[in-house]
This record gives sequence, structure tokens and C-alpha cells, in this order.
Amino acid sequence: MVDKREQILKAALTLFNRYGFDNTPTARISKEAGVATGTLFNYFNSKEELINVLYLNCKDSLTRRLSDGLDQEKTYRSKLKRIYINYLRWSLEYTDEFLFFQQFCNASCIGETTRKEGLSKFNSILELITEGIEKEIIKNVNLDYISTVLVGILNSSTYYYIANPNLAGDEEFLEMSFDFLWDSIKK
Repeated sequence: MVDKREQILKAALTLFNRYGFDNTPTARISKEAGVATGTLFNYFNSKEELINVLYLNCKDSLTRRLSDGLDQEKTYRSKLKRIYINYLRWSLEYTDEFLFFQQFCNASCIGETTRKEGLSKFNSILELITEGIEKEIIKNVNLDYISTVLVGILNSSTYYYIANPNLAGDEEFLEMSFDFLWDSIKK
């Protein structure tokens, strides 16, 4: 049996991606979820709370995936490549969640507390980047800047893979696409 809360979150994800935040009334979310309108408010006090919970749930899903197999990697480059591959695979498997982030990562409906909590979920990744800078493996630039560059390359690669899903299993293309990321930051 599917949990009503999960039904609501899934419906909200679909509808927020399709119509945006302002054009998605709670009645439409409830209808899509197959629950009574009042039921939504048993789980979420407002549409704002709903989108913020959804944002953090998606962040949790992504950060869990990013660390898969990371402890088995021996070199700095292989660790970054594992994160890159995990990000791409998560984005291809959870394309709706990926697109949700693209649409709402800077939206005013995501509260500052939620944004900070979401960012804190990436602390281990930021620590790995800092380690690379300190050990002079990657370029010594501002952490915010290099993080922005990395996310930009990750997202661009993801969009390309979404548009060309046949390349997802092409190891040679995957290596070449990772090289774009690596070549942009290595020292």
C-alpha cells in the first residue's frame, strides 16, 4: 500500500515540474494524488511546506546516491569520477527530481532554512573538493566558484544524457565526458 504522504509528494513533484509553483493549487495536487483536498493538509500545513519537504527529500535521495561506492575508490580522480557517474545515474533514474532541482533551486518558495539544510547534505562533497585544493590536486580557486563550475558541468552532462539516453551505457563516451570535468579543475 502506497503511503498517502508519498502519493502527495509524488503528485506535487509531477505538477510543480509541469506547471510551476504558483500555477499548482493544492486541490490539483490532491486530485492527482488521489486523496481528498483536506488530506493534503493533514501532512503539510501549506503548499510552501510541501515544496520545501519535497526539496529536502530530493536532496536526500541525491546525496545518498552520490556516495555509493565512493569508499572503494583509491585516487582523488576516481572519487570524483564516481561522484560524476553517480550523479548522472541518479539524474537519469530520477529525471523528475533532477528537473525539479533545476526549476526550483533558486526559487523564492524554497525557504532559506531549507536551502541551508539542503546544502549541508553536500558537506562531504565540499570537504573532498577542499581536500583536492589543499593537496594541490585541483586548482586553488574559491570553493564557491569551483563548486559552481562542477555543478554546471554535471548539469550540462545530465541534460545531454537525458537527450541522448543511448549514450548512458557507452563507457568510452562516459570517460570522455568526465574528462571535460576533470580537465577543467585539475592542477
